[in-house]
Amino acid sequence: MSKSNICILLVLFAILIAGGVYFYVYKPNMEDKESIDSEISTLETRYNELKAMEVHRDEYIAQTAEYNEKFEDEIEIFPATLDQEISVMFMKGIEKDQGNLQFNISTVGLGQEEMFYTLGAGAGSAQATEGSDTVITAANSSYDCYRATFPISYTGSYEGIKDLVDYIMTYKYRMNVTALNIAYDASADTYSGNITLSAYSVSGGDRQADSITTDTTNGVSNLFLGGSGASAPSSTGGSATSASANDARITLNNANNDSTPGVVVSSGSNSASYSDNDVVTIDLTVDETDGKVTGTFSVDGKDVTVDLAEGATSFRVYVKSSDRVDGDDSNGVKLNVTNNSGVNVDIKVDGDDSSSPRFSIGSRSGSVSVN
Repeated sequence: MSKSNICILLVLFAILIAGGVYFYVYKPNMEDKESIDSEISTLETRYNELKAMEVHRDEYIAQTAEYNEKFEDEIEIFPATLDQEISVMFMKGIEKDQGNLQFNISTVGLGQEEMFYTLGAGAGSAQATEGSDTVITAANSSYDCYRATFPISYTGSYEGIKDLVDYIMTYKYRMNVTALNIAYDASADTYSGNITLSAYSVSGGDRQADSITTDTTNGVSNLFLGGSGASAPSSTGGSATSASANDARITLNNANNDSTPGVVVSSGSNSASYSDNDVVTIDLTVDETDGKVTGTFSVDGKDVTVDLAEGATSFRVYVKSSDRVDGDDSNGVKLNVTNNSGVNVDIKVDGDDSSSPRFSIGSRSGSVSVN
């Protein structure tokens, strides 16, 4: 091979090496450099932003804590769940039988809860301390918002309906009336209709469901005589209680009279009275301890205690009522009886108004008869 050809080949080989170095070494390195320069520029921009924010670090931490507290305060007006047990207790709470405040639920639908919104993660954040620095970390949990609708059919008084609306508006949890209609029965002076309530809940985070506590006794010693609201057993031999033979006496008169209170509960020298012109609820509790039976009447915050004679087989309550005198005469008694003893509570009612009785029995448990 001639020298000229060798020189040509060496030149071509040199060019090939130079091209390889450019494409496989220099160019990739330059591209990496440009990428690194761009990333450095981005990081420098972000660094400068964070440095500017660092000046307000304590302010941001304080604001974050403030907003988290406001968020927690806001969701406190919503329960964590819409359990049907709690809904039932709410419905029982809006029923009223207090003078002109009358509201009775005929039917109610316990609506199924449905989720309609989700509050995203980070709604509630936590603070952690690292050395001398306080670090704000976003919470991982989200909050699910639910609602349920409760259609209610009711009867009651106009004042009772207004009281219901006030109760809903001031209830500890957020609720609203989405529909309300009222029909008036002039002959009976009663109102009826339908109300649709909407209730809401927010679940998530560490929120806990409400718990309910009841004092309801499960089970009775005699299924034919016990239980709240059970019908009174029939009496075949007549009541042993009378005006002259009784352990306690309830007297009902027109509350607008000038001589005596409208309601008087007495036993011997012990007595309590109620003078307002409306229906008062009296609770009678009969207990037995070591064979001794004691009955306690609770009347408007006052108690009348009766000790039953040893060996007695019944606690005799005589109710002396009277006819209504006019349309303004509206006082009366609703008697709730809790009999925890082995004797029968025997209630005898005399002289009550046949068309508008002053005396009524509310809840009953244990052995209770009314004649």
